[in-house]
Amino acid sequence: MTISKDLMLAILSMDSYNRGYGAGIKGLSQAKGTQIGTATINKNAEEALLQGSAKTAGFYAASYTLSSGETVISYRGTDNFSANDVQGGNDILNGWTSALFNVSENSQSNLALKFYSAVTGKQYEDGPAANTILTGHSAPLTAQTASP
Repeated sequence: MTISKDLMLAILSMDSYNRGYGAGIKGLSQAKGTQIGTATINKNAEEALLQGSAKTAGFYAASYTLSSGETVISYRGTDNFSANDVQGGNDILNGWTSALFNVSENSQSNLALKFYSAVTGKQYEDGPAANTILTGHSAPLTAQTASP
């Protein structure tokens, strides 16, 4: 049975909640090369140049490569409202305050941009990365970045 691209993107949106710190399903690997249907994990926020700041800020994301060769970046949405416990940093302080233009070095918004750059090799300001789709419940840039 073939699943649609939209369904696969929905699955990957939810998958980012089930890997890494504070995972909804314990024991799932976040290692590069792990398969999820037609997608393969490529990078996660805990490894990708964020040196531990991701968990402290309550930020998590993962990137995947689809069998079509496209890259998908899935951002975990806000899911933790307590301060710096084992689940990660407080989303209200480190995520929601970005709406008030509080974009500190370790804010979730800034970490989302750093993760995008770590995965695509491009700065957000340079325009969309080719063959890259953003998904998740807090995708910071657009719901989908079209291929050129």
